[in-house]
Amino acid sequence: MNVHKKILTSMLLISSLFILSGCNDKKEEQKVEVKKEIPKAQVQVHTIKKETYPIWVDFSGKTEAKNSVFVTAKVAGELKEIYFKAGETVKKGQKLFKIDDRAYQTVLSQKRASLQKDRASLNLAIANVKRYKPLVEKGLAPREKLDELIANQRQLQAVVNADQASIQETQIDVDDTVIKASISGKVGKSLIDIGNNVSTSDKLVHITQSNDLYVNFNLSSKEVFLLNQYKSEKYPKVIVLPEDIDNIELGLKGKVDFIDSVTDEKTGTVAIRATVNNEKELLFPGTFVNIKLFVTDKIPVIAVHPNNLSQNQLGFFVYAVDENNKVQKRQVEVEYSNKDLAIIKSGLNAGDKVITSATNRLQENQEVVASEVANPIKK
Repeated sequence: MNVHKKILTSMLLISSLFILSGCNDKKEEQKVEVKKEIPKAQVQVHTIKKETYPIWVDFSGKTEAKNSVFVTAKVAGELKEIYFKAGETVKKGQKLFKIDDRAYQTVLSQKRASLQKDRASLNLAIANVKRYKPLVEKGLAPREKLDELIANQRQLQAVVNADQASIQETQIDVDDTVIKASISGKVGKSLIDIGNNVSTSDKLVHITQSNDLYVNFNLSSKEVFLLNQYKSEKYPKVIVLPEDIDNIELGLKGKVDFIDSVTDEKTGTVAIRATVNNEKELLFPGTFVNIKLFVTDKIPVIAVHPNNLSQNQLGFFVYAVDENNKVQKRQVEVEYSNKDLAIIKSGLNAGDKVITSATNRLQENQEVVASEVANPIKK
């Protein structure tokens, strides 16, 4: 009986093992089947070409009036009139202030009276010479007396000439009691009120020309090197925008008119200046601005969109798809980059397929299915 039980137990155990083994085989087959069904990653790529792009370099700078002056008085006196309103535009030669001219007019009248007196004396001296000269010629009067009369005439002529010069000088003082704009532009607030005494050292008002503005900014020595290497024009064009605005269409247009020939030892930068048209007076002098400096759109370069760049301990790299449709990590050297493009100096060649879609789950040598897309860099 015991022998039959042992045989039955053994048969049941063997049957169970066969059943378990069969189940495991089915699971393995299912795993293999599932593994075979995992699809390859879909990626988007752009085939690199050596192309021309509009290359703009971004800087920060500050505007400056192309021409500005402080108006000062040329004569002293009490301020009687102000002929302008703060903030208005004035033209060169337009009246701005009036200084009390009574004292200057009095001096002018006195000098004119002196001129009349001295001119009368001169006329008498001229008449004496005319009367006496024939007598000398006929031998009826001594020559010495004629010489004396001629000398007196010349002396009085010199006095009259001095009177006339003094009158002209005083007339200038009288004219200068009316203070005029020395340049056209926008006037600020009067710095002195009516009734105050004005001296020749006092600043009365500030006039600023803002139809054209200077924009001052600085380039690193590397940026100057790149600019000189790639620029299409001797004096590149610029677009100037208020801070926090990035729409080129809203910017003021101009051109670089000065690049310094030396590097500042303290900052390691080179001073550069542009002139922009500001006829609508959208910007004021002294405003901090963003500057877009145009470099070129004529030199072909290898470039990628900055979003396609990744970084590791070795520097920048991109993911590319090789001829076997496998992912490869390509270390690259970036010559210049901004928010629109990154110019690649080395590491990529024309014909390389750079992955432009998400790369965070990709691994090297991973096989993928690549589909070509348009160049992500806007032209």
